Amino acid sequence: MTIGRFQVMALLQAARYYLLKGDLERAKSFGLNRAIFYAWAKRTGGRRHRSAGASHYSRVPSKSERVESLGDERAYVSPTGLFVIGDQVQRPQDYDRQVVRRIEKYVPYEVAWEAALKYLSTFPKSVLLSQREFYEKVYKPVRDNFEEVIRRYSRQSSLPS
Repeated sequence: MTIGRFQVMALLQAARYYLLKGDLERAKSFGLNRAIFYAWAKRTGGRRHRSAGASHYSRVPSKSERVESLGDERAYVSPTGLFVIGDQVQRPQDYDRQVVRRIEKYVPYEVAWEAALKYLSTFPKSVLLSQREFYEKVYKPVRDNFEEVIRRYSRQSSLPS
C-alpha cells in the first residue's frame, strides 16, 4: 500500500502553508483546496482550461470573499477565512476525512506530518513561495514514493519494510 498522490499533494500543501503562515486550521483548508485544484487541472487539461474558465472550479466561487496569495499561488477565501473552490469550502474536518484518515491506513498521520515539515524545511523559502517550483521540485519527485520521505525525515518511522 502506498499513500496516494492526492493525499501527498494535500499534506505537502498544508505543511507548506503552515511553515509560511503558521496557522494549522487554515493550512488544512489550503492543503485540501490545492489538492482538489490540481486534481481538477490534471483531469481537464491544466492551463488551457484554467485560463478559459470552462469549469466551475475556474470561476470565482460565490462563497468567496477575497483571494489570498501564498507567494505567486492564489486561492479564494470564504468569509469564514477558510479556502473555497467550486463553491465548496474546504474545512479542516474535510481534510481530516480525506487526507488524515487515508494516510493513517499506512502510517500514523503525526509521523507523516513531521516528515513533511522536515522535508519542506530543506528547501529555500523561494521554492515554497513559487507555485511552479513547489510542484516541480518539492511535490513531483516524491509524489509516488512519499514513504521514502517518511523513512528519511521521521524520528520514528513506523513504515513496514
